[in-house]
Amino acid sequence: MVKRTRIIPRLSLALLVCLMMLAAAGPTSEAGNRCTDRCADVYRLKKDACKLIPYKRERHRCEDAAKRAKKECKHRCG
Repeated sequence: MVKRTRIIPRLSLALLVCLMMLAAAGPTSEAGNRCTDRCADVYRLKKDACKLIPYKRERHRCEDAAKRAKKECKHRCG
């Protein structure tokens, strides 16, 4: 009887861990859409380059252009 009470919690814990691992390996943890990820990476690089511009208006124009380019890129993906 004592061995059963030790085995049941261990088995239930192992089952719980397995179920959690299966849930984590579901569709939400996939790499995502490569195309949109690439668009986001390019946008981040362009935005970082825009931050180097000292003039505020020019910097905002650059950031807006980067946003438009990202939207066009995502539009081509889907």
